[in-house]
Amino acid sequence: MTTFKEFRRLALYEECAGSLKELFEQDGSLIALIGKIHLALPLDMEQSLRPLIGQSLSILRTDLPEKPYLCRVLIQESELSRQ
Repeated sequence: MTTFKEFRRLALYEECAGSLKELFEQDGSLIALIGKIHLALPLDMEQSLRPLIGQSLSILRTDLPEKPYLCRVLIQESELSRQ
């Protein structure tokens, strides 16, 4: 089991971008390894993020009660193979 003691939490309007390398649960949070950053996210994001492992993405923390985090794919894996 992977454990990591230091991870970041996004402040309001802060964004993290990079390649999503790994997801795991620790201390009631979903930890996403994005580039070299271990980012703590809500557990309910796992289902939407797991299919994006290996993709370059961006996660933005918002003040929207219905969408506290927005995620978008920056470069599709299929686009990378064409370059």
